[in-house]
Amino acid sequence: MVSRRFGMVWGLVLALCMIAGVGATPGHAQEEDGIPEIPNAEILFEEGVAAFEQGEYEAAFERFRLVSEYQLNQKTTAALIMGAKALVRLGRYEDATDRLRTLLNRYPETTYREEAEALMEQARRRLGAARQAPDTLRIGVTLPMGADWVSQSQALFNGVRLAVDEHNGLRRRYVRPRGLQASADTFEVYDTADVHGDSLADADGETTVVASADTVRIDSLRIVTERVGRPDWVARMFFRRTKAKPRSARAAVDSLVRLDDVDVILGPIRSGAARPAGARAEAARVPLVAPMATDESVSKGRDYVFQANPTITDRGRIMARVAKNGLLIDRVGIIYERGNSFSTRMAEGFRREARRQDLEVPLALPLEGPRDWSRLPTLLEDSTLIETDSIRARRDSAATDSLLARAEAFYLPVSGRGTAGKIQGALTGMRQILPGKRVLGNAEWHDLPFKEAASAVTATYTNGFYVRTRRPAVQRFVRRYRLLTGTTPDELSPDGRRLAYAGYDVARFLLSVLGPSADQLTPQTLRTAPTYEGLGVRIGFEGKNANQTMFIHRYRNQKVERLR
Repeated sequence: MVSRRFGMVWGLVLALCMIAGVGATPGHAQEEDGIPEIPNAEILFEEGVAAFEQGEYEAAFERFRLVSEYQLNQKTTAALIMGAKALVRLGRYEDATDRLRTLLNRYPETTYREEAEALMEQARRRLGAARQAPDTLRIGVTLPMGADWVSQSQALFNGVRLAVDEHNGLRRRYVRPRGLQASADTFEVYDTADVHGDSLADADGETTVVASADTVRIDSLRIVTERVGRPDWVARMFFRRTKAKPRSARAAVDSLVRLDDVDVILGPIRSGAARPAGARAEAARVPLVAPMATDESVSKGRDYVFQANPTITDRGRIMARVAKNGLLIDRVGIIYERGNSFSTRMAEGFRREARRQDLEVPLALPLEGPRDWSRLPTLLEDSTLIETDSIRARRDSAATDSLLARAEAFYLPVSGRGTAGKIQGALTGMRQILPGKRVLGNAEWHDLPFKEAASAVTATYTNGFYVRTRRPAVQRFVRRYRLLTGTTPDELSPDGRRLAYAGYDVARFLLSVLGPSADQLTPQTLRTAPTYEGLGVRIGFEGKNANQTMFIHRYRNQKVERLR
């Protein structure tokens, strides 16, 4: 989410206290005469509130802690109680209780007393529950492990593993001894649920785990662990690899279901493997979320199978909804490449959704091949090529000109090799014969080198993956990924980078909406979950089984802007 600053800090504090479930509202004991206002403390407190509102509780606590270390000021007691709230959200209940006790002992007359006592009781209850044996959510992961896929599977799995570590309240560093290299069909994994009882005193040591032939293993990894929280329940991971043939994915899911008794499955990566895997999960009535599959057939007609990556057809549908409801456009022409399956499916999805949204498509131009993108002026003048929703007919030039003039914008779903060249050719042609028309696109339009030409048509497009590198949560993820692997996501291949973020985001989404109890493990739980704003991926099923949310960007003033 976009960071925000709030001028009326107390108004937001009130809202945050309501979110925390505490009935009492902050008082104004610190605004009495004689208590100084320290500018740096005010700034830190405001930053802490903003971080808390974004769900970045570690950063929030650090800001509040720094405020409370200043001499008594107008934000001292507010920082103590807000810091305790952040600690409760982190699962650090003992630390939260200590902080609240400090508040009540040092400032017995504070008007936060009632709220602090209620929060302390809440922290004590949660601490008692955390000290009991935790419930466990059993997460199955199935990924391809052949030589062509091991690096990408490792990247996605690393993201999943970091999400599970984070949920289980652990920070972990994996150190591979010299001379030990990962083979093409294994990679290291450590089940954080197994060490839920770790403490800083005994968590640093040598561990050797050897699993069955179908699971991955660790060989003499040195694991450095730090506990930063205690969750109400823990997540346990079970891994099964898929082999070269897609049907092996069905066998992998069968093992996860029958032998490991998993509650939910993440994977496989490709649509070809996700289809048979989904069939077995559907039969077993176990939710399966394919993180990257884009073919509609993976989840179509199934109740328990989900796609975290919008399907190719849905990308066109999403753009049509944005055009009508977000950009307030009423008439859009379509130009697509008929010989390209992705381009054709996006165009068809756009056209279908346009009918539902009462968005008029006055014409469509099917291109026969990649070279036609640079021939738009000639092709658009050929009335025999123009399609409408109802007929394909021969038209005279005047009728064609009328249709072109009627369209307010044109949707150009471009895909395949050489997409930048196709887009550049298309923009050159459109500026010649359709000046002033807006252009709509898909993810291949992102971060083009010719931003001036794209800005001239206010090119607006859907995008399924976008990382704001300056976001604190992203920077923390990059640091943790480097500690885990010795490299950063940015040093991976483009596909590896995306899979690392996708693995983390999909796992975090599942951990945020599911739980060990039976009523949390239904498909309806996923379909009705609120939109999840991840580090690089948005996930919102909106009552369906395929992700219906994407980022929306546009070009303006030779820059890329995120609209939503």
